[in-house]
Amino acid sequence: MLLTVALAPLALVILLIASRRVSIMTAGVIGWLAAIAAARVLRGPVEPFIAWASTESAKGAWLAWQAVAVILAGLFFYRVLRRHEAHLFQAEGPVEAVSRGRVWAVCFLVGPFAESATGFGVGAIVAMAALMRMGLKGPGAAVLALYSQMLVPWGGLAVGTIIGAHLAGMAEPALGLASAVLTLPLLAGYLTLYWVFAGRLTGPVPIVQRVEDSLWTILLGSALWLANRYVATELGGVVAPGALLVVHFLLTQRPDRRALRHAATSALPFAVLAGLLIATRSIPPLTEALRSVAVLTPFADQPSFPVFYNPSFWLVLVGLGVMAATGRLGELPARLGETWHGGWRAAVVTLVFVAMAQVLSAAGAARLVGATLRAGLGPAAPLMGPLFGAVGGFLTGSNSASNGMMMAVQAALGNGLAGWTAALQNVAGSNFSLLSPVRVAMAAALVGGAGSHVQGADAQIYKRAWPVAVMLLAILLAEAALLALPH
Repeated sequence: MLLTVALAPLALVILLIASRRVSIMTAGVIGWLAAIAAARVLRGPVEPFIAWASTESAKGAWLAWQAVAVILAGLFFYRVLRRHEAHLFQAEGPVEAVSRGRVWAVCFLVGPFAESATGFGVGAIVAMAALMRMGLKGPGAAVLALYSQMLVPWGGLAVGTIIGAHLAGMAEPALGLASAVLTLPLLAGYLTLYWVFAGRLTGPVPIVQRVEDSLWTILLGSALWLANRYVATELGGVVAPGALLVVHFLLTQRPDRRALRHAATSALPFAVLAGLLIATRSIPPLTEALRSVAVLTPFADQPSFPVFYNPSFWLVLVGLGVMAATGRLGELPARLGETWHGGWRAAVVTLVFVAMAQVLSAAGAARLVGATLRAGLGPAAPLMGPLFGAVGGFLTGSNSASNGMMMAVQAALGNGLAGWTAALQNVAGSNFSLLSPVRVAMAAALVGGAGSHVQGADAQIYKRAWPVAVMLLAILLAEAALLALPH
């Protein structure tokens, strides 16, 4: 009976989203209310329940704010750059020569870098525009543009991973590093399918090019691990593809002075942002100073919000700097309006899903579900991790929302392997958001270019991209099986 009550809010949300009859935001609100009702049954009449539910919901909202601040700031940064560097987001313009090395860089470096710096699927927009400038169009190009989502554990400066770490009771660096380890085999899977997808657009990829792509992908995986180990979780998806992008551009394009100046100008806002964030996290006196000034701590058992240390402050600061440098500060009200219009739904979705997770976790629902599954499945319990994560990511299209739905259960599921099961949730939810209806619909809207719509583009993309789902699930289940082996 109690197990059914504990699972009911999650099951209800899954059914509502899968029905496509209500929005993800509405499903989240209903799920939060259902979680409160379930908590009433699970806890019993122990204390003033309304006060308890209000406090736990407020704690969830506060935890969600850690991500919402970065989501809105990242969207503001993106809106500013759309005006300052519009060519990065436009498919129109002179057609560039197709270079297989450049196509790989767009899919594995440019798109993931843009997604990691801003979030919101911006990486897919940048990648699709770059592919279309090379004359690669249609649903096949849209599938490659979705490769921009392969590093979503670090998307939007890793907001979903940071929320997941708090929900799992882990340190952020630990979850980031474990997620990087689990991502390494996925990069090999993505590369194998990339050769198939790219071959359909440009012709069979030669062996020499495959060797070159493999070496660059190995470097990307290594850089991702190093960035999470020695820099910061928030910067894993910025530093790794960003640094390699510079090296790849210099070695493969051999730009002249004019091209180098143009590239440097385009990259300057990203470089300044990355440099500031690296400095704030790698210079101990600066780190301590920023983490001790203007610190908001409404709940003793929840993370603080150091205003000047949080990535959202630096996203806004660099965005304002770009506007000032280009004489566009007068456009600030318009950019703020665009930011709110484009971001409030994502903010509410994040808030209600994390609030739901906090209520269920505080009521003991996650522990109950995890203990029951461990008792029933024994050592095989971690095999459920990728499945839960895949469902959450596919349905919500958001790492933050997926972790809000599933992370507490996943952490309870792992018992002695809680850190790894949490990482499985984080990686599975992130990667399956690539195939979510939300992301595929966005890619379909880009297929025609210039805002036109191609009838049935969603179905055509799914028809081509289904091997990605098979690859992801196979590798993630294999990783879960290794974790389930006796140690």
